[in-house]
Amino acid sequence: MQLDEFYDYKNKLMEDLLTNDAIVRLLDPDMKFKSPESLAYNLVYPCEYVPETVEHGDTYICFDVDIQKSANKTYLLPTLYVWVFTHKSLLRLPEGGVRTDKLCSEICKAINGSREYGLGELNLYSVKRFAPMTDYQGKCMTFYAVDFNRQYDPKKKTPSNRKDG
Repeated sequence: MQLDEFYDYKNKLMEDLLTNDAIVRLLDPDMKFKSPESLAYNLVYPCEYVPETVEHGDTYICFDVDIQKSANKTYLLPTLYVWVFTHKSLLRLPEGGVRTDKLCSEICKAINGSREYGLGELNLYSVKRFAPMTDYQGKCMTFYAVDFNRQYDPKKKTPSNRKDG
């Protein structure tokens, strides 16, 4: 169970994003991708990612997990980062408003307060401006969770110099 949250949180977040119709429509308004799953590693990345060359404007969601600190031997404090950014040509939504703001709102609705990440609820901490490259604007969302640092392993032997019980 050591640091499985890196893997588990990312898989869960990828699932939460790609099964949410509002998020998928905001990412791929022209339905260039045949299925939501095809957005993974094209527009949705489970790591910090910035495209090297841009032939046409797109909207991206990237996310990653850090362990900022261990509260003690029992708990650690994972931090989940979600970067949402889009080309300036896609910022304005047809119905009005800003695409990145709407995406942040939909992501927050989908995961803020979720009990699927760690112990208790996942909590939104901040949303800050983010401009990864020329002609792209976005936001960086930060969420905090609490998870187990170590779980009891009954196979682990007690050292001979310690008393049992």
